[in-house]
Amino acid sequence: MRPVHFVLVLVLLTSLSGCLGGGASSDDILGTFEVESTLTPVEVEAKSAYYQDGETVSWTVESGPVADAIEAAGGNVVGVLFSLSYAEDESSGGPLCTGGEADQPDTISGSSAKGEWALSADDVNPGSHDVNLTWHNQSLLSGVIEGLTKGDIEAQLAFGEEALGTYDLSLTVNAEAFNGPLCSNIDDGEEVASIVSLLVLDFTVLSEGEEEALALAVGDGSLPLFMFAAWIFPVVLFVGYVSVKQRDRFHLDLDFSEPETEVIETESLSDGETLVDSYRARVITLSALYVAQGVPWGFITVTMVTFLAAEGADASDLAYLLTLGTLPWSFKFLWGPIIDRFQKPEFGRRRPWILIAQTGMVALLVIMLVVPDLTNNISLLGALFFVYNVFTALQDVSTDALAVDVLQSHEFERVNSYMFTAKSLGGIIGGAGLGTIIGVVGIRGAFLIQIPLLVIIMMVPLFMRERPGEKRFPWDEVDTAEEVEVADEPLEGAEDVRDFAVILRDIKTAFSVRSAQLGIAVSLMISLAFILIPILPLLFLQELGWSQEEFNATKGGIILLVTMLGAMAGGELGRRFGGKSMLMYAALGASMTTLLWGTFDNMWSEGWFMMLVWLVHTFLWAIVSICAYSLMMRVTWSEVGGTQFTGYMAMMNLSAIIGYQLAPIFAERYNYQTIFYIAAVLETFVVLAVLFIDPEETDRTLNAAV
Repeated sequence: MRPVHFVLVLVLLTSLSGCLGGGASSDDILGTFEVESTLTPVEVEAKSAYYQDGETVSWTVESGPVADAIEAAGGNVVGVLFSLSYAEDESSGGPLCTGGEADQPDTISGSSAKGEWALSADDVNPGSHDVNLTWHNQSLLSGVIEGLTKGDIEAQLAFGEEALGTYDLSLTVNAEAFNGPLCSNIDDGEEVASIVSLLVLDFTVLSEGEEEALALAVGDGSLPLFMFAAWIFPVVLFVGYVSVKQRDRFHLDLDFSEPETEVIETESLSDGETLVDSYRARVITLSALYVAQGVPWGFITVTMVTFLAAEGADASDLAYLLTLGTLPWSFKFLWGPIIDRFQKPEFGRRRPWILIAQTGMVALLVIMLVVPDLTNNISLLGALFFVYNVFTALQDVSTDALAVDVLQSHEFERVNSYMFTAKSLGGIIGGAGLGTIIGVVGIRGAFLIQIPLLVIIMMVPLFMRERPGEKRFPWDEVDTAEEVEVADEPLEGAEDVRDFAVILRDIKTAFSVRSAQLGIAVSLMISLAFILIPILPLLFLQELGWSQEEFNATKGGIILLVTMLGAMAGGELGRRFGGKSMLMYAALGASMTTLLWGTFDNMWSEGWFMMLVWLVHTFLWAIVSICAYSLMMRVTWSEVGGTQFTGYMAMMNLSAIIGYQLAPIFAERYNYQTIFYIAAVLETFVVLAVLFIDPEETDRTLNAAV
């Protein structure tokens, strides 16, 4: 293992250890919740007895004899229901009584107690009444809950062993008899029938977003396995045939490994100080810039939202802020033509835009820091969120364009895996990191910590140069020998050469290449199988009985770790064996895994089996994602790299949205097995679209003509 690999894995595992083993639990985060619940009475005792006037009869019942019934109902006892029913048995008391005298009503009092919880109620005969002793917060069972954590809610609804054991009951009859001048009746007591039941509450606390997932109904329709196998296995055979007999025709033998000699890194007029001639500089710069993107994403979506919820913001406020915060990312492709159009090559094609973006991010943090009472002005905060993410999206587009410009063909897969890991690390810093210490430093402290962090990261692009012959600062003088390297590139006034008409013409030229057009198909198909993402919570929670804590810990812990490891493995395997080949084989392996997942439904109750197939599929699809990013870089023309590559990324996001929208359509009609089969088929579409891409066509056709 190379040192850089070891360092990345060590940093990743160290960061994730806080998520997996400690830190702030989801139970401790304020949010918006709803509770789904069922209250079931479990009968413990039913009897009828005569109770003497004025005598209090006390007895106890135990939960032990009905333990199985309690467990079957949910296991959480929240009350005792003591139901009493009675008639009137007042009798004639003397010879002058006619029998038509009015009966005097008797008072029947019942009480129940469990420890410090106690309740009494009475009524008169004939009739019935209940002593309904409960100790849970019934108000939490209806409507939206805000301003509490999940742990707070569970503490008011679940009582464990404390609610089991012995329950104290008592009953008193205060009899009254008719007493007239000529007749007095007799009433020594009353016959009372009683039923004692334990109230068992089965509940689920749903955070905002989980309600929609759990409300999604899965149908009972099914389609036979052979229909899907009849498509998937021919695809497997076809890819096998191509891999053995048609490798050259489908460009499966392209060697993207590192050159045998390190000429690129050692023979340079700038002594390896610029991005185009220093591999180390490329990795450090691109990874640092991706950390800078991940920090605000984690901070806004986790730390800031949690803080505002604790301060009393309601769901509409948070939705408003998140919408404004993510809106610039939805339209980031609009930056592509702008950064391709306006350039200052003497300072680098992409570097000025990156510096503008990072300066804007720092400036917005400073504004948020100094504005008084920002959290009570949601409109102003939303506007600042929007502008802040405009700059963050600009940095994302500029960084991707820089990667297209400076990465060499054998580096796409490996460096993309580093960039992906770096962005995830930034998200952990902004989310789990700042979210953990915000209780100590406060929201202003969280803003303050980000400022020097982003300034330090900004030093990387500030002092780096993309190519020999460029300046770091306007007052720098360029070495004459370096100037020769860029003599053919116009410096002063270069931004006026490429107007939007030229940009649009170049975009059309870039997409005239067949492989670039197939890149559109790959981007639109790569996430169609995301129909499984809303389905898996239903399967694990509703059908298999996993708790939300178990599912969230698995998805947010080990699945995230395996995703990152798969991305790193994909980068290395793609570099050694070609990103196109690895993408195809990994997607085909993922499709077969999904097919097997659906086929062996009799194994779904086995936790080890579900974890195994989920982890294998996650690992393989992480390889697919990283190799797809790298392949899209290969078919991107650097002349319009900012526009073309961002377009591919936008189409991948659209593919995910389509997959999510297909989920309820299929779920309404088909059962879990069939949905897995459908997802397996959708994953093979990526294989077929990639198969016909020539990774070198853009470079061979367009760059050679420049």
